[in-house]
Amino acid sequence: MSLKDINFNFSIKSIDDLLRCINLASLLEVSGWPKPGNIGRTKDFDNTRFEHYLAGIAAIQPSFRKLCEVILATLIKKNQNFRIVGLGNFFKDAAKEMMSWQMGGNVLLGHILILAPLVAATTISLKLNKYNFNDFKYYLNKIIDDSTVNDTINLYEAIRICVPGGLGKIKKYDVYDDYSIKEIQKEKITLKKIFELSKEYDLISLEYSTGFNIILNEGLPYFFRAFNQYNDINIATVNTYLKLLSIHPDTLIIRKSGLKSAQYVSNLALKILQVGGISSEEGLKLTLNLDNELQGKGGKMNPGTTADLITGILFCALIFGLRF
Repeated sequence: MSLKDINFNFSIKSIDDLLRCINLASLLEVSGWPKPGNIGRTKDFDNTRFEHYLAGIAAIQPSFRKLCEVILATLIKKNQNFRIVGLGNFFKDAAKEMMSWQMGGNVLLGHILILAPLVAATTISLKLNKYNFNDFKYYLNKIIDDSTVNDTINLYEAIRICVPGGLGKIKKYDVYDDYSIKEIQKEKITLKKIFELSKEYDLISLEYSTGFNIILNEGLPYFFRAFNQYNDINIATVNTYLKLLSIHPDTLIIRKSGLKSAQYVSNLALKILQVGGISSEEGLKLTLNLDNELQGKGGKMNPGTTADLITGILFCALIFGLRF
């Protein structure tokens, strides 16, 4: 199944519908079972629990509503500059709320980063009565193209609020270097530019720099195919997670444990898919074994970035008609 095989027109008609899709996308991703290496409904880390994710999801919903309302209030015409979206303001606001409503640390920064431009593009589409996939994708790319230096600065502030693990250190524009903000301002590094600079070692950055290619062109068609085959939302979610993991070594694992470790996990994900994924008895057994193995590494082998991409796929599936 390719994108051409799917009737890609919005199934939603209102901001309330959109907000339901945002909420449900995060809930479905977090509750997918078993997603090897992730916290889930049956697995917690030492200081972070499944319930912390639920609290974080609830906490950021008003931030999403505010993002939508700002766009609706300031969008005037089709061809205006989309800097009015203010992605950076949203990043910072959502990060503050997420961290203040639970004690498990950074649980949803990836969700926030992945969903923000998708939600903004959907809001613009609804405002302009453009419900087709191609219009949605055009607005998504324009939002990123029109991002500002201020968006980048606010992104850095959001990251510092969350203190995510596994960032590592880079020579230029390092998020924890106090001089970075001055460099970003002086050199006019927009949000799009900063993600282009980091795309080689971060899948979320790669999505921003490629028009969300993995989510829209790889993951979404595969997800719909899996859901149509099994009519089971959990199987479709987990098998899509395994599919992305088999193709793209998880960059969080790479930063924490190295490329070989990430490739090892990708190879095992592929073997699981070759026997049917979690829809088969053997595949489910192998998935549980992989989960136990990764859970034993104290978070250093958690494919957390892949999980964030799944949230984006679920969101897009929902706005384009997924019901279960």
